[in-house]
Amino acid sequence: MENSESITTPSPLALAGRSAWWALPTAVAGVVALLAMNADEYAIYIATSWLAFGLVALGLDLVWGKGGDLSLGHTVFFGLGAYVYGIAGSNLGPLLGSTALIGLLSGAAIGALAAAGVAYFLFYGRLGALQTTIITYTLVLIMYTVAVGWTFELGEARVGGANGMTTVPMLTLGFGPDAAPASTAGAFYFALAVALLIFLGVKALLRRPFGLVISGVRQNLLKTELLGYDVRRYRLVLFTISGAIAGIGGALYGAWALYVSPNVFSVAQALLIPIYVLVGGRGTLWGAFVGAVFVGGLSFWLGGGVVGGQTALVLGGGLIALVLLAPRGLLGMLRRRRQRSAQAGSVPADRAELGGVDALFDRQSTGAVVLETQDLQKRFGGVTATDHVSMQFHDRGIHCLIGPNGAGKSTFLGTCLGLLKPDGGQVLFEGAEITGWAPYRRVQAGLGIKLQVARILEELSVRENLWLAAYSRHEDPDTASERVRRTLSVIGLTHRAHEPGGALSHGEQQWLDLGMVLCLEPKLIFLDEPAAGMTGQERQHTVALLKRISRFAGVVVVEHDMDFIRDLDAPVTVLHQGAVFASGTIDELRQDERVLDIYLGRQSDA
Repeated sequence: MENSESITTPSPLALAGRSAWWALPTAVAGVVALLAMNADEYAIYIATSWLAFGLVALGLDLVWGKGGDLSLGHTVFFGLGAYVYGIAGSNLGPLLGSTALIGLLSGAAIGALAAAGVAYFLFYGRLGALQTTIITYTLVLIMYTVAVGWTFELGEARVGGANGMTTVPMLTLGFGPDAAPASTAGAFYFALAVALLIFLGVKALLRRPFGLVISGVRQNLLKTELLGYDVRRYRLVLFTISGAIAGIGGALYGAWALYVSPNVFSVAQALLIPIYVLVGGRGTLWGAFVGAVFVGGLSFWLGGGVVGGQTALVLGGGLIALVLLAPRGLLGMLRRRRQRSAQAGSVPADRAELGGVDALFDRQSTGAVVLETQDLQKRFGGVTATDHVSMQFHDRGIHCLIGPNGAGKSTFLGTCLGLLKPDGGQVLFEGAEITGWAPYRRVQAGLGIKLQVARILEELSVRENLWLAAYSRHEDPDTASERVRRTLSVIGLTHRAHEPGGALSHGEQQWLDLGMVLCLEPKLIFLDEPAAGMTGQERQHTVALLKRISRFAGVVVVEHDMDFIRDLDAPVTVLHQGAVFASGTIDELRQDERVLDIYLGRQSDA
């Protein structure tokens, strides 16, 4: 049996200071700084650009490697950061002296603002992954065209369209009109310090609950929303942060090159950034800088004439070979693979403590109506899938929905949960209309949702899956951890708490999915075929658990297994052709001639 501390403290959410997670990045930066002390000035100069490109790659790895959204437009934020640094530095530099501060603030601001606008359109428009990639790529084409024709003067700044911007000030670290420009080494050390601080900031952010939510978003967007998280807001925040990082990288690039051309928005430059991430190792964060240094260094070496002018050909072939041989990137190839625990079923299962269900609910149900549908309608073209359905569900007891395939059960369920928008009628929750609410708002109000296929986050441990659900409800780490401990006991998975969710058997995944719903402390739970794929013993355990839960929350079960329905011993409603067809107990319905005709079948009962 594992000790209490190991169960109640989620490993990926340890707060900063509990471990020296910052020590390795700091040590690596220190080693790089020491190596730079003995490097020639030109090498230091070139390496500064690698840090700038590493930052924009870090921004991309944040949204792609961690968030799952491939953006081909991060050079838009990078280029804007460079241009705005040139404009702001030219005008404010003589007054403030520190173009370094101007660069950090202006780059972060324009990058964040532009990224937030793009993200709002992408994510609140509920566009898919392919559309996200295409639209961000299109932004690159648009910005390049705009930059080529971008000719204007603003104070001391001059933007010359295709000729670019030549009035980009040098990097100054001091303050006041007498501040001297930084040396080549000084600019490198400043860029290194900025890269380190941003890297540590990103790591610290991802170690908080925010990082676990983002992991859930990447693995299963719908499931994370069904845990009560506004996934659009989380994706927008992540994209905005990544844009700010790319903007800072652009400002450093402008201060390094002292010239900004429309080529920062070129397609070739846009495609290089994902290459950096892939080569270094997508999702590692470190890989952003490793990829930038590796590709940049290789290009620098090949550009010296060692391949007889065939730099692009050799570099491209080498990168293709690397991606094919090491699809996880350089760091992914070197990283030790996580050791998986024994295969599912090899460890004796804990006995589910059904009595522990009482401790998961801090309220007593009253039997009041919690969700009501009034004249609910849903059509797909000329087919009516939900036909004027009016039903009531209470905060106590079990209610079963059955019907033949195509009866409209899933559609009705989808309209109740906000997964589908009804064409008519209303959905009320505790008397308030929620017809237009997104699923996460319904979950926050008190709905629990478990779909037919077990939706778990396979890369996270069993405990982390439950913690993510519990934190959505309480937003207090300690309270969430205590609820996880109790839920593990109830669903009988304490012995597998630290194993990845993907290592569980089918039945155990169903129980984990149900456990995540219980962590939300719902008032009404919708379960779509909860016994699908379970063994006979697992079905009996599920029946006992649902009966226990129904003392504290309403349970709506959509199921085809008639033996399972009979064991639940609950009221049943039959749907047919999208409408309520009959109601009663399962035994009463088996005696109903109309139900036998449309669902159970006379021949089977002969």
